[in-house]
Amino acid sequence: MSVGVEPDLVFNVVWTGTAFTYLRYFVASQIAQSQARFRFVVNGCPPEQVALMEEMSRRHPDRIVEVLEVRDEMGAHGVALEAVRNQRDDGELFGLIDPDIKANAPFVPELAALLEEPCVAVSSATEVWSDTNAVPPGHPGVAGEHFFGEDGFVFGGPHLTLYRRDALDETCERWGVHLGSAGPELPEAAQARLTELLGRRFIVFDTGKIVNALLQADGGTVIHQDLPQIVHIGGMSHYLAPAQYITVEDGTEQPHWVDAPIVRDRYLVTRYTAGVLRALCDAERTPEVPDGVGPAMEAKMLTVRDEITDLIDTYRDW
Repeated sequence: MSVGVEPDLVFNVVWTGTAFTYLRYFVASQIAQSQARFRFVVNGCPPEQVALMEEMSRRHPDRIVEVLEVRDEMGAHGVALEAVRNQRDDGELFGLIDPDIKANAPFVPELAALLEEPCVAVSSATEVWSDTNAVPPGHPGVAGEHFFGEDGFVFGGPHLTLYRRDALDETCERWGVHLGSAGPELPEAAQARLTELLGRRFIVFDTGKIVNALLQADGGTVIHQDLPQIVHIGGMSHYLAPAQYITVEDGTEQPHWVDAPIVRDRYLVTRYTAGVLRALCDAERTPEVPDGVGPAMEAKMLTVRDEITDLIDTYRDW
């Protein structure tokens, strides 16, 4: 695929709660490091957040095509994206990108170049806290951070993805699925084909995973390709716009989904990133790396601190 399609590409960015206040700087980097355009998809945000999105859209009318409200109350990421697919046609490609991905250099051409037949979808952006992106043995579901099966099957990611729109529409129509399909509600034929394709039945799938699998069942290829010029924090919207917290042994509050080692790593990086981001935006002292996190986690947090400092220094006036 020619990289000349980049100016025609529209990335859909799903916003939830009050996350726009801080995460807009990440999207500013995406705009600055691409020729693509962006749609802000409102998924349960209060009016003052929508007003901030519209203000940014007015400042960059050539890059932000619209602020589209799809839900009054916060819903699943994939369901919000499916609402966009049903309401808008942006041409040859359907693009999506998370609002906590920082771009340090142009990134679209490398991904678009992979969309040569038979490739119908390409994803990117492994989370900075993740050391593995394969489904663990015996795991009952395919989470957002699981880009590969145990055998190397490519599930792709829900964070930064380019789809060939015709293939996406055809597969969704053929199997009665969509970007928000989670698993239990699937038509019997789709469930049977997934079980046959994957070798076992998974209980639940994150955004786009079912579609990505069935695209391959229909003869297409899905590629996951990480790029060094993008930094994906992962889970920031959950932290900046939380729905529910629990108090743990050390007295701190954590999102209710903190219940496994890989999720705890996610939480540690996300909490620290949010603290650094808030401090820099509010002109406060940035927090130090917490004691006792271990060398590997300390290195991740130091990387995050440097990236966020650069982000705000560069895009504060956006």
